[in-house]
Amino acid sequence: MANEDHLTQLRAGSATWNQWRTDHPDIAIDLAHANLGNFDLKGANLSGADLTRANCIGVILSEADLSGATLVRTDLSGADINKANLSGANLTKANLLGADLGETDLSQAILVEANLNRSDLSGVNLHQANLTKASLIGVELNRANLREANFTEANLRRVELQRAQLGKANLTRANLADARMLHADFSDAILQETNLSGARLNRANLTRTDLTAANLKETNLLGADLSYANFTEALLAEANLSGADLSYANLAGLDLTGLNLAGTNLTQANLAGANLTEANLEEAVLTEANLTQATMPDGTVHD
Repeated sequence: MANEDHLTQLRAGSATWNQWRTDHPDIAIDLAHANLGNFDLKGANLSGADLTRANCIGVILSEADLSGATLVRTDLSGADINKANLSGANLTKANLLGADLGETDLSQAILVEANLNRSDLSGVNLHQANLTKASLIGVELNRANLREANFTEANLRRVELQRAQLGKANLTRANLADARMLHADFSDAILQETNLSGARLNRANLTRTDLTAANLKETNLLGADLSYANFTEALLAEANLSGADLSYANLAGLDLTGLNLAGTNLTQANLAGANLTEANLEEAVLTEANLTQATMPDGTVHD
């Protein structure tokens, strides 16, 4: 349970609390199971504090320092955490439903199985954060820094990731169905078995991505950079790849029947054994592409 002396100091307000922490720098802050619902803790120094299972519903934590804090199973639903520092914090299974996390620093934070549905994460820093199995349905993440973050098996359905940075992120088996990711940077990301059905990746950077066994059914990849991407066993039914850069990409053995590949760059792409029946290759560049045993749009098999 929470330390009553610590709660008394906190109730005096952020200014008094911060001075008390300055005067007692070595005290381990224990606020576990505390009821802090609707408290105004703007700018409070809660770095390293234990807030395990605390009730923080509707709390104001904007500009607060929560770096390295423990917030395991903490209820932060509806909280204002705008511009706070949560770097390195442990938010495993925390409830952040509807929270305002705009411009918050969550770099290297642990958010395993956290509930972030309907929260505002615009401009957030999630660099190297762990969001394994987290739920972010419909979340706003435009322009956010998600480089090297771990989204393994996370639910990102209908998420907004326009112009977000996801370089080297791990999205293995994540659900990104119907997400909007126009101009997002996924360079060198892992997208193995990822569900991208119905997603919009217009002009996104997916160079060198691993899309092994990914579901790209009805995905819009208009003008996307997919150079050097690995599509082994990927599903591309009804995807739009017109104007995309697929140079050096691995598309061997794939069913590309009826796909829109108009204006695509397939220079030195591996299309060996691929089925291109009725595919639209108008103005596509196939310079030095490997078409061995590929079935061409007219049904003939390439030598």
